[in-house]
Formats: sequence, C-alpha cells, structure tokens
Amino acid sequence: MDEIVCSFCGVELPEETQVYGITSGYVDEACCGFRIDTDSDWDIYCSDCMNTIDKLIANYKKDKKL
Repeated sequence: MDEIVCSFCGVELPEETQVYGITSGYVDEACCGFRIDTDSDWDIYCSDCMNTIDKLIANYKKDKKL
C-alpha cells in the first residue's frame, strides 16, 4: 500500500488509523444522497486536523451571521 498522509498536516497515517475523507461528487437520491466522483482523488485528514477544520468552519459561519 502507498503511504497515506494527512492532506492538512502531512503526518503519516498507518493502516487502521481513524481518518476523514473528503472528495467531490454529486447529489444522487438513489445512492443515499451522495455519489462520489470516481475521477477525483480523496483528501484524507487525521482526526486532529479535521477537528481544526470543523472549528474554522464553525467560526466562519458564526462570524458571517454577525
């Protein structure tokens, strides 16, 4: 298997590590609402980075409402 690293921080992610994956796709009701675009690569994020990204998004949404 190729080495998998976090797309945000670059840390190596060993086999069986819990991660988050983000890829492009489209809305497809027949496929539980989302079908991945098989021509696109996945961005893989470790848990720590995904928590940071979640906080950034939440702060952006909060600031946008002000």
